[in-house]
Formats: sequence, structure tokens, C-alpha cells
Amino acid sequence: MSSLSETDKRYLENILDMGSGYVLDFSNAAFGDLFRRFGVDIHGDEYQTYGTSKANKMRSFWDREPDAIVAKVLSEMIDIYETNCILRKTAKDIELLERVRSVVARLSGEPDEVTPTDTDVAAVFSRESLPTV
Repeated sequence: MSSLSETDKRYLENILDMGSGYVLDFSNAAFGDLFRRFGVDIHGDEYQTYGTSKANKMRSFWDREPDAIVAKVLSEMIDIYETNCILRKTAKDIELLERVRSVVARLSGEPDEVTPTDTDVAAVFSRESLPTV
């Protein structure tokens, strides 16, 4: 079972365009092929808990599988989202993309990137931190 929060799922559902039961622009065959590369039979009965649409199978996948495999599949799907934006000449939702990349990084066990704040930077370069000569 993945550790995706409800907020994580909302971000993912949005970027994967899952509102109408689809996932991105995947056909059933292409969806199955993608998951098969990760050793998952997404069209199997165990992923039909919520129904047979691709979006419902994805939701069931999130509920059943561990973080590591969920992260691998999501990473590839996010790459496909970006590729589709480039090929279709549509704008990427940068803020959403950053959020879902952060979710995937967490699921993968990657450490959070710490971005220094203005206060941190100011402290490093303040006069008090400089040696006196």
C-alpha cells in the first residue's frame, strides 16, 4: 500500500487527467504495456476494486502497491505528460509538475531538497559571520 495522501492523489489525478476515467491518452493496450514493464498486470482482477476504467485501476494500484513501484510508474507517466505537452505545443503546469515530482521523490525515498530561505542566505553573508581583520 502506497503512502500517498489524499492531497497527493488529487495532484496526481489532475496531472494525469483522470477525471473522466482515462489516464493521460493511454489506450487499454498501451496502459497494460506500461505496467507490464514494471511487472504489474494492471488489467487483472486485483486492480478492479473501484471499477474497470483506467483511472479506477490506477487508484486501486495506488492502494495495493508499495511506494517504490508506485514511484517508478508515476515517474514514467509524468515524463509522458511532459512529452505530450511538448509534442502538442501546450503549456506545462509547472507548479503542479513540481508538486507531483516532489511526491514521486518522496515515494522513491529520495531526501527532500532543502531550498535556502532569504534569511538563511542573509545569515551566511552577514557582517557578523565574516572574520575580522
